[in-house]
Amino acid sequence: MSSIEISVFITACVFLVFFELMGIMWLLKMVLGGYPVEQNAVFVVNLVTSLGFGVEFCNHIGMNFMRQRGTREERAKKALAEMGSSVLVGIATTKFIGVLVLAFAPSTLFKLYYFRMYLFIIVFGAFNGLMFLPTVLSIIGPDEDKSEVIEAIKDKKFFEEIKKR
Repeated sequence: MSSIEISVFITACVFLVFFELMGIMWLLKMVLGGYPVEQNAVFVVNLVTSLGFGVEFCNHIGMNFMRQRGTREERAKKALAEMGSSVLVGIATTKFIGVLVLAFAPSTLFKLYYFRMYLFIIVFGAFNGLMFLPTVLSIIGPDEDKSEVIEAIKDKKFFEEIKKR
């Protein structure tokens, strides 16, 4: 049952990135003015891509949360301690550097649909995966899954044996 619960939390977090992206694009267009972002094929592809990025940011934290022992708050802290830096450096920073290049593109298409949208996907994904999801899990997250904890202990012992060799 725990795996279904964590799946629901991760799915909600992933779709939150999707809806936040739609909201900020509307806000930038209608409220703040600026470049109009039309709903076209490129826009839709970026929305679908935001789901994939959302999975990257949220799944690692959520799955590591299930492999920890302790209270919900302790498990959320441990999950962030173990996976937070990997998510921040390995995913957010590398994607941010890659997208930053698009800010200097001469084409308005690249600035609107790739730089702006991808920048917000990274910001929202990192926020939801590193701040929102751990906070929610620490408050109403699922109980620890004994089989996941046992598997984590076995994995830890296995890697310690490999290091000794």
